[in-house]
Amino acid sequence: MVDGLRDLGVRLLSFERQLAKLRAASVTRADLLGLARGIVDEYFRSLRTPLQRVGFSDAELAPIDSHMHELLEFSHKRTGKAVYKRLIRDLRKALVTTEGRVLASAGSRTAGAAGDATDRRILLVLQRLVPSAALAYEQALLDMSAGGRLSWRGPATDLREALRETLDYLAPDSEVTKQVGFKLEPNTSGPTMRQKVRYVLRQRGQPRASVEASEAAVDSVESALGTFVRSVYTRSSLSTHTATGRDEVIRVRDFVRVALCELLEIRDA
Repeated sequence: MVDGLRDLGVRLLSFERQLAKLRAASVTRADLLGLARGIVDEYFRSLRTPLQRVGFSDAELAPIDSHMHELLEFSHKRTGKAVYKRLIRDLRKALVTTEGRVLASAGSRTAGAAGDATDRRILLVLQRLVPSAALAYEQALLDMSAGGRLSWRGPATDLREALRETLDYLAPDSEVTKQVGFKLEPNTSGPTMRQKVRYVLRQRGQPRASVEASEAAVDSVESALGTFVRSVYTRSSLSTHTATGRDEVIRVRDFVRVALCELLEIRDA
């Protein structure tokens, strides 16, 4: 996420430099307007949700949100160069402040991070490749280490999302479906997680036994989650539910770890 904030800051700086070279008083060039809209798209599509997931509230994100909405509005009407320059300057300051908070938060989490050495290696890789998946996985680990939980739905969902987002990154639907012999599984509208695992590992030339073992781990994630979800509706005793629910989520975590280690090529030290 820090890299994403910095990349956005670089794009803002580039935009500011191009504005400085502009001789006209108003910004009407299509390439500059497109750059402005791209900055807005990147923030709302790639950064805002991850920022929320690490604890930023809507109120805390409101200044950046407001600046981004202004930038989008300006890009759709004749707006003076000076107005853009003021807005870009304010946005860059807001992003630097946000980056500092993210770094401080990450430092405090790392100091007492949940999970073991394998989990930390998974997180390090995911943070580079799929930051949103890393956040989901880390959130699940932190929730599982917390005592006194009344519900385990959150960690169960986050674990599945970490695996799903990783597979979406490594095996985009468009690449999986164009493979020779690909067929949709019954009652699906796109590739399943099992089919994506098969695509990733076969692309790497993994032996059939390794592929099948990883597919089985993904199937086990879905099966364990199904059992967990059903249990939410069938247990009347809160104490029984919370105790058993934790055991079921631990099973989900174990299967997700097996799958992620294979997909991310993480081997035992």
